[in-house]
Amino acid sequence: MIIDSHLHLPPINGCRNFQESKLKLLSEMDRAGIDYGIIIPDNLEDSNIGDLNTVLNITEKNENLFALGVMDIQSHEESWIKKLKNHFEEGEIKGIKIFPGHDPVYPTDERFEPLYELCIKYDYPLVIHTGPSDDNTESSKYNDPKYIVKIAKEFPKLKIIIAHYFWPEIEYCYRITRGFDNIHFDTSALADKEVLNVTGEKKMKNVLRKTVADNPESVLFGTDFSMCDFDFHLDLINSLNLPDNIRKRIFWKNASQLFSLN
Repeated sequence: MIIDSHLHLPPINGCRNFQESKLKLLSEMDRAGIDYGIIIPDNLEDSNIGDLNTVLNITEKNENLFALGVMDIQSHEESWIKKLKNHFEEGEIKGIKIFPGHDPVYPTDERFEPLYELCIKYDYPLVIHTGPSDDNTESSKYNDPKYIVKIAKEFPKLKIIIAHYFWPEIEYCYRITRGFDNIHFDTSALADKEVLNVTGEKKMKNVLRKTVADNPESVLFGTDFSMCDFDFHLDLINSLNLPDNIRKRIFWKNASQLFSLN
């Protein structure tokens, strides 16, 4: 079994509608041998990869797909919090993702704290975007792992997933987050050719092996499809030459536990 813990709908500008986008996603998952997927919406309405309402409409009708909640931190804070609380209570979302870097805010922004409390209350993870956005290297100042460590200390019961391992500074991210049992990592975008060229493939594999050796429950398979490729990410995990029980943890067990998937 394989669970992709970090994917997106194919952009609507390459499909006629979101129904076609969903079918394209499912077809590619089937071809690559991906059994289940967690879709991350855009936190902006009318996005070409689907906003929260669009993604929820798709996942409620498909048992292989799940959704994360998102929030536009820069507008309508109270209405977003209320809406996400309702989605948790209805079992419609399996966690929340925030976008520091895409949005000019830090994870330590106090406006996020109600989201952290929601995740703790319902025992679902918080996914945090890290690394540069759209070739804007300055954007990574907003998602530096030093801020995530502060959150992990302040909210020790909050299950945190660092997306993209703060590439290309993955060794720094490993050092500063090491030893925190409530910090996890998905592998989304890490097998992308551009990411590997900038970060270094050998370095990437070494850091992933060390992370797994420290805590086998800390790494989750994710791809960042459709911006990134399923096959490259499958090959990356398989190339680590890990024991079968550890590969199973990365490919599905860790995600199943963290996101409370049945």
